[in-house]
Amino acid sequence: MRMMPTVRSRVSLAALAVAFGMMLGHGPAAQAQGRQLVIGASVPYLNDPSWVMITNYAQYVAKILNIQLEVIDAGGREDKQLADVQSLISRHVDALIFVPVSNADARSIIELADRAKMPIVVADRYPGFPAQNSYAPYLTFIGPDNVAAGRAVANYLFAHGVKNLVAIGGTPGDPNNQTRVKGLHEALAAWSGKGVKLVQYVGALESEENGYSAMLNLLSAHPSGTIDGLWCYNDALCLGAYRAIKQSGRDKEIKIGAMDLDKQALALVNGHNNYIYDFGGHWVELGFAEMLAYDYLHGHPPLAQFSQIEDIGVDAAGFDQFKKDYLDQEPPIDIKQYMLTFNPNTKTQVPSLELK
Repeated sequence: MRMMPTVRSRVSLAALAVAFGMMLGHGPAAQAQGRQLVIGASVPYLNDPSWVMITNYAQYVAKILNIQLEVIDAGGREDKQLADVQSLISRHVDALIFVPVSNADARSIIELADRAKMPIVVADRYPGFPAQNSYAPYLTFIGPDNVAAGRAVANYLFAHGVKNLVAIGGTPGDPNNQTRVKGLHEALAAWSGKGVKLVQYVGALESEENGYSAMLNLLSAHPSGTIDGLWCYNDALCLGAYRAIKQSGRDKEIKIGAMDLDKQALALVNGHNNYIYDFGGHWVELGFAEMLAYDYLHGHPPLAQFSQIEDIGVDAAGFDQFKKDYLDQEPPIDIKQYMLTFNPNTKTQVPSLELK
């Protein structure tokens, strides 16, 4: 009976195959020589400002690396995402970047790419299983540290006087939402002896209108004087919630914190009002996934099978520096210094984000 290689040996054999292919003049590294690479990316939504920022930075990286990047919007539908990936595979793109709509179809989509021998990088939403596996292997995962994000926003609100918090979560079943909420509960546990409590949590989807309607319901359920803080899964939800709070005349009593660092939310943070904190920066993730795919196609398998981007927090005091570093220009990252193709001595393929 033929024995299947173990997960560890499978990865080792893959690395050897890349190197051997280079020597023989075929394989991913050889195929990448002398022509423009085409990378397909399937993302859950493009009607969210954060995803617009993510794809804009990815196209910036594509220009630096001379990649043709084709981004396809799944529209929040698992069936469409499956069809989109099938189409990209049939067009023989060089590699795929995959951001799951949900974990329900993640395995079948990755299996589809594996059968087609199509290298695939999973980004933003962890599929629920590691890259090194025997049934649906992928190159690597890269995304934000969502637990740290959820915890950081809650910690900031509590440190600035919030005692009675309400929270608006994202799409139920979305692993990013689950892990950000986990961070929220970690912060609640850490502050539990200081009179802090979660009054109510509601799950919504990820749009501004969802945030607006969810906040209207929360304001109706909790009259003036009963809540003083709002934690949101993302900026889109919080922008809608901010509008509802403003219309109700309760913006002096409810402090807001969220995630994603959307430009509209940052403008509110800079306005010294009740939108006091925003956390993020992971709009670089699709661009970083391209860097990993490019390295692989040039004979350099990923250094790690799981990487998280260390995001940064911005309040009114730190806005000017953040604007200078990240809004007035592309992020100050020399991406080629983190790529094995250009810098064989790099110790990490994932740059860190920081304010100067």
